[in-house]
Amino acid sequence: MKKIKNSDFLGQIKESIEHEKNNKDEVASESTKVNQFEQGLNLTKEIMSGSKIKTPRLLVDPSQCKIWEKHNRAFELLNEVRCKDLIDQFKETGKQEFPGIVRLIEGGGEIKYEIICGARRYWTSKYLGWKYFIEIRELSDEEAFRLSDIENRAREDISDYERALDYKHALGYYYQNQVQMASRLEVSQSWLSRYLDLADLPQDIVSAYRDVTEIKVSHARKLKPILSGTGENKLNKEKLLQKAVEIKNLGYDGTKVISELLSVIKIKNKRSRPKSHYSSNNGFVNMEIRTRKDKKIEVIIQLQDNASKEDVLELLSSNIDQYF
Repeated sequence: MKKIKNSDFLGQIKESIEHEKNNKDEVASESTKVNQFEQGLNLTKEIMSGSKIKTPRLLVDPSQCKIWEKHNRAFELLNEVRCKDLIDQFKETGKQEFPGIVRLIEGGGEIKYEIICGARRYWTSKYLGWKYFIEIRELSDEEAFRLSDIENRAREDISDYERALDYKHALGYYYQNQVQMASRLEVSQSWLSRYLDLADLPQDIVSAYRDVTEIKVSHARKLKPILSGTGENKLNKEKLLQKAVEIKNLGYDGTKVISELLSVIKIKNKRSRPKSHYSSNNGFVNMEIRTRKDKKIEVIIQLQDNASKEDVLELLSSNIDQYF
């Protein structure tokens, strides 16, 4: 546990008390207001006495903060468009309602706080010229990664590709294998594998997109069988990469890019007779697909005890397109 030693900390605490009071309902009872003040006063006394505090909340100048180098968001891609909802919200409410999560930096000079969660709130505060509302926590790097992932997993404003790169880096930094990582993140192995596949897309494919935020997990799922192809499918892979180079810098959106890439292998796929037996990456699901003379398709799925719904859906979605 670290002690908070900043010389201007007391002034920031006083300012944060006012911010916390403003965040409460204006029709709160007088007793509630008194209780809020007492809590803030007690917090101030603890700091003055040098005691340790887990999660103080402050209003600070954005210049005192920096983004954690392992943050899962591409901060340089933030702009007025990607942060419009927050800009409007800040202006409408007159405040930042939820704090960014930070860690204290010792010996950092003017930079005193490292932002773990809340990069868009940080960008918006800087854009509007406001103080940045923060909550200080003591976290290991692995804890910081998991906290950031939990906060952003359900958000639509962080792209699949940003999250995929974050998972790939985390696998090397914090976890020995995918099984351990999936367990710590409380997700299925197949779900995690889809994001790791996305992070492994060749650079030529990535460069074909006008914006990396438009690269989707579903795109990687469609491209994976082609990119991992050998033998006859090796030619499809070469065509795919060549097409990616051709459409680079044409400004296509994500939907157009994946359509153009898949167009070069459609004819080949229709002429090819797909194999009939498939297995999931973890071996928990085996599937047989049969084409009948009456143009119907039969799908037979065999499950082991450890098989999940996600395993079945991934295996089916990765291979069924070959039959159409």
